[in-house]
Amino acid sequence: MEKYPHSIWRCILLATLAAPLSAFALVGGAGVAPNTTGSPWSGVGSLSVGGSTFTGTLIAPGYVLTAAHVTAGADISSISFQVNAGTSYAIAASQVFVNPGYTGNASGNVAGDPSVHADLAIIKLASVVSADVPVYSLYTGNLQSKDLTFVSFAGSVATKKTGENRADVLFSDAAGIKQTYLFDYDGPDLATNRIGANIAVNGTLGANREASLVSGDSGSSAFIKVGGQWQLAGINTFEAMFSAGPTISGQYGTGGGGIVLSSYSSWINSVVATPVPEPETWLMFLVGLGLLGGLRGRKELAPTTPQGANDA
Repeated sequence: MEKYPHSIWRCILLATLAAPLSAFALVGGAGVAPNTTGSPWSGVGSLSVGGSTFTGTLIAPGYVLTAAHVTAGADISSISFQVNAGTSYAIAASQVFVNPGYTGNASGNVAGDPSVHADLAIIKLASVVSADVPVYSLYTGNLQSKDLTFVSFAGSVATKKTGENRADVLFSDAAGIKQTYLFDYDGPDLATNRIGANIAVNGTLGANREASLVSGDSGSSAFIKVGGQWQLAGINTFEAMFSAGPTISGQYGTGGGGIVLSSYSSWINSVVATPVPEPETWLMFLVGLGLLGGLRGRKELAPTTPQGANDA
């Protein structure tokens, strides 16, 4: 863990973000994003699992990244990914790869870290998406204090919301490898700041930007913009409640977090048939094809630390 003493986590409550309660579960933020071909988020789709709807993100034309606890125990026939990019169509899942380090609990974590590590699954689709749908490269930098842009379908097949928050804290494993990020949901003043000193830099990102996670947002995307390109930095997996309250999801003073993808890039690349490329690799590929000229400009809250978090 970086930046703050772990005494601050003694009364954090965590829950995985399964069992969507309603459509548009992401709270705050910029609101509904259009389902158009030109949308930067058209490679983020709704993920149907056993009759519930979550979020998945394309990391290759036939592979989707999401949270492991979303797919755990689900029959493969109940899983499909819906593309919403101008036209909408669903593609069935053919295989699910769960990260081998995923246990669904916080056992073995460094003291003070109540988060669940390795909560990632890759879904292989029965066919690839059309060529006009983007796939996303992985962000490999340090997430500490970076602004994250969220995209979530939570509970809706066709409507996605976006919003932002800041990666306030990173939790590491015993080897020092970054595993998860945590943020708080700041209101219009510092009264609901839960992480760090009550100074402006730790406060809200502002109206129509600051957002947080609630039940149903599992598997939603966390992006960082680098050199004009959106890179996938994290997969959102849990919500957080702090000792100072409140204890109701989605209110200012709560928070959430997810998985740091840079620490899992080797596993992701080993699963995907064609390794997830760095942005420069895509650029070289497009140049080689002469295409550059055509480019345009289940929720259960359980007290953690020391008890740990439980899957819903």
